[in-house]
Amino acid sequence: RRSSDLLGALSPREREVFRLLVRGMTTRQIAAELQISGKTVDTHRERILKKLGLHSAVELVRFAANHDVLDV
Repeated sequence: RRSSDLLGALSPREREVFRLLVRGMTTRQIAAELQISGKTVDTHRERILKKLGLHSAVELVRFAANHDVLDV
């Protein structure tokens, strides 16, 4: 599937978390940036990985690079 279709399956907040994850930010940094709890960031990460059919942060960054969505 096209990357735009896959990213379209993410909620707006999940897309924000996705963007920060692929920039290399930690859970703590993302939580501070978005003013949410670390647990909420972890939940978004889990949902993002599931929706994209991925299993790790490394796969997430690889997905972003392969689909040219590092700067979404």
